[in-house]
Amino acid sequence: MGTADPGLILESPAAPRVSIPDRPPTVPDLRSGPACLARAADPACDSGPVLREMAPDRATATVPDDQPSATGLVVAAAAVRGAVVAVAGVLLTAGLALMVWAITPASGPDAAAAMRGGVTAFALANLMPVDIGDATLSLPPLLLTAVPVTLLVLTARRGRFLPVGRYQECVAVLVTAGVYGLVVAATTRGYSTPGAVPAGWVWTAFALALIATALGMLRGDSAWSGWFVRTLPGWARSGARGALVGSSALIGAGALVLSCGLILRFGIAVDIAAAAAPSWLDGLGMTLLGLAYLPNAVVAAVGFLSGVGFEFGPGTYSPLATSTVDLPGVPLLAAAPQHSGRTLLGLACLILPLAVGYLVARPAVGRLVTRADRVAAAALAGVLTGTLLAAAALVAGGGVGDGRWSTMGVPAWLFGPVLAVEVGGVACLVAAVTGWRTVPWRVRDIAAGPQPSTAAEPTVDAEDAPPAASGRDADTGAAKIRERRTRRVKRTSDRSDPVRKPGRRPRRTAANSTTEEGATATAGATAAMAAGAAAAAATTAVTATGAEPDSARDDDAPVPAEPPTPDGAATVDEPDRA
Repeated sequence: MGTADPGLILESPAAPRVSIPDRPPTVPDLRSGPACLARAADPACDSGPVLREMAPDRATATVPDDQPSATGLVVAAAAVRGAVVAVAGVLLTAGLALMVWAITPASGPDAAAAMRGGVTAFALANLMPVDIGDATLSLPPLLLTAVPVTLLVLTARRGRFLPVGRYQECVAVLVTAGVYGLVVAATTRGYSTPGAVPAGWVWTAFALALIATALGMLRGDSAWSGWFVRTLPGWARSGARGALVGSSALIGAGALVLSCGLILRFGIAVDIAAAAAPSWLDGLGMTLLGLAYLPNAVVAAVGFLSGVGFEFGPGTYSPLATSTVDLPGVPLLAAAPQHSGRTLLGLACLILPLAVGYLVARPAVGRLVTRADRVAAAALAGVLTGTLLAAAALVAGGGVGDGRWSTMGVPAWLFGPVLAVEVGGVACLVAAVTGWRTVPWRVRDIAAGPQPSTAAEPTVDAEDAPPAASGRDADTGAAKIRERRTRRVKRTSDRSDPVRKPGRRPRRTAANSTTEEGATATAGATAAMAAGAAAAAATTAVTATGAEPDSARDDDAPVPAEPPTPDGAATVDEPDRA
């Protein structure tokens, strides 16, 4: 056995041996074996310090995840984000234009002209009116508009250097929108068809990017979204949710109405496509044109089912009154009504906004506890729904030139108020009627209502009630009442204790009104009555024979059960029989 350095040894007959080294311990050489191998029969030994880690972990610098980035880095990242989205939009539209040029024989031999046409289409998608020949086209293709808007919304809170705090978020939104607007303005003015994009309309790209980036910044756990959640009351947040539900439902209903119109008039759409585009390549170009303006048609369908209708040049189309005209040869326009006046199918479409009003009220009904808050949330949801759809109609509208087709789309000034009344009115009615018997109107109605009493709460007898007093006497009386209640509850709990105390007989207590079901209650009552009769007979026999009184009985002797008291009848404490 190896030997260890004992150092200074302290020995005591009553204490174990303790080894205190006289020099700092050293790490033993692991190559030569352990310094001390102790067995059960060997004396204690000191093997030195224990080497627990063969290779200690290196200390690494950790950076907290929530550490805010520098404002300069946030600004640089926002600028790159805006520039990338703008360039992506330009490349997309220019690529589509080149594809159409490549597959269409009649498009001419100049590819540069096709690319300039794609850049001009991108300017139109950014809500800029463009000049094509002698006419001005102000009807934006919303499908192309949705591309940069979606990219801005999705990338607002993505990247390495994200803004932290409301200040950095505002700076990031402004920088992204500004860079996007500058890139779009420079591209559309420099690479589009000469003179096609007016210089006074380049601000629309900045406004579009500002709204889209702000909406994207409000998503997730941003500082502004948290501020709104903390600041806005509950009914306002429920109203905002209801507005999102209502807008989405109306857009879906408009798409459904448009699909039904195209299905019912599919033959007419095929005839129009055959006349306007004889070859399949021309038909492909017509299809791309229809897809680009498909969201515009959906907004027009929403205007139709609301009762306001939409305008297409001199023609007006509404479920209440329709005035038809000869439409251009575009297959998408085949879904428009072909008959003047009213139709039963058109009148049936008016039910859809009412159904949407019911859906708008559901978030408020499911989250709020008073009917006043529910009605306020439903009214706010109706107003916001009308505002959002009016803004969509304003963006989706436009025209071609200043003549016959200068007006296309839904009149936004009438569309918004009508939708607010239709959707908001039904939503308010549903919010006010749902639970009108059980849900209070205001919070103070809850506090003023009767409070339910529990059976376990002890009551104060008439003899315990003190006379009316004031000041210190009233406080003393209340204290006495509390003390009596405490003693009574304690006495009741002692009586209900299944383990009887020696030398005490159970006393009769006030019967609680409890109802048992079925045969179990009847059987229990019958058994109790039989036990009570047996106890009465036994008591009579003991009295007649002069037997030992109850007080002298053995504590462990069984005590006969007492007959039950009828429900609702109160009993008084009986003194122990001598």
